[in-house]
Amino acid sequence: MKNYITPSIVAFILVIAFILAGCTSKTNQTTTTATTTTTNQSVKTIVTLDECSTINNLINGYESGFNSIKTDKVNNQFTNKWRTNTHIIGATCTVTLNKSEQASYQCQTPVNTQTKTVKSHQKLAKQLRQCLTTTGWFESQKETASSIYSTFVLDTKTPVITLSTNQEGNGFSTRFEIAPPLGL
Repeated sequence: MKNYITPSIVAFILVIAFILAGCTSKTNQTTTTATTTTTNQSVKTIVTLDECSTINNLINGYESGFNSIKTDKVNNQFTNKWRTNTHIIGATCTVTLNKSEQASYQCQTPVNTQTKTVKSHQKLAKQLRQCLTTTGWFESQKETASSIYSTFVLDTKTPVITLSTNQEGNGFSTRFEIAPPLGL
């Protein structure tokens, strides 16, 4: 992979541009999401109305450190990490506290082929777009030969959502993350 500007820097620049333009106000969500049926062995690609609620609950759960979804603590001397009972993709998601005691929620899952990976990423990004852009979120997407990043930002106080797919060895990995806001 070539070195590029990270998606978080691009997202930060976009948030600043929207703030300067006065485009950061939230609006009420009144969208319905149609459910399509697609099967994929490793990556969940459907976000239903209930899952839009799940995503919104996760965003709202950021303030409490995602306490309502934490289950058992992962024993690790280097990080504070918990497993969760809420999974956007894959079977294992975690909540991690960084050194500044800011929480982030991550899910990661392996995918075998690039074709399935790209299609799955694009479908999930589309569904996230349906859940988020109606309430004022902005999406930026960056694609290279071996990676795709979709970043959703609202403002400098709301957590950032990132969906990324990267080549790892002979396969690919898709990661969903809700991380601290860019303004912190």
